Amino acid sequence: MGALGDEGALALAAAPATKKLKKLDLHWNYITEAVCSQLRKLGPRVDVSEKQEQEDEDDPSSRYIQVSE
Repeated sequence: MGALGDEGALALAAAPATKKLKKLDLHWNYITEAVCSQLRKLGPRVDVSEKQEQEDEDDPSSRYIQVSE
């Protein structure tokens, strides 16, 4: 229920610590199917279900955050 996009998801995929996780929960974020496919290949169980659609692909500020302070 956040605002994570492809750039952040790819940074997580590249981080060595990510490979040590038992589960990586990234559902309800703004990750494209191409990046989701890459994430599913990681060692931990990866939840990328319920992807959100961004109104303007080039404008991260158009992302809606479900839960905040």
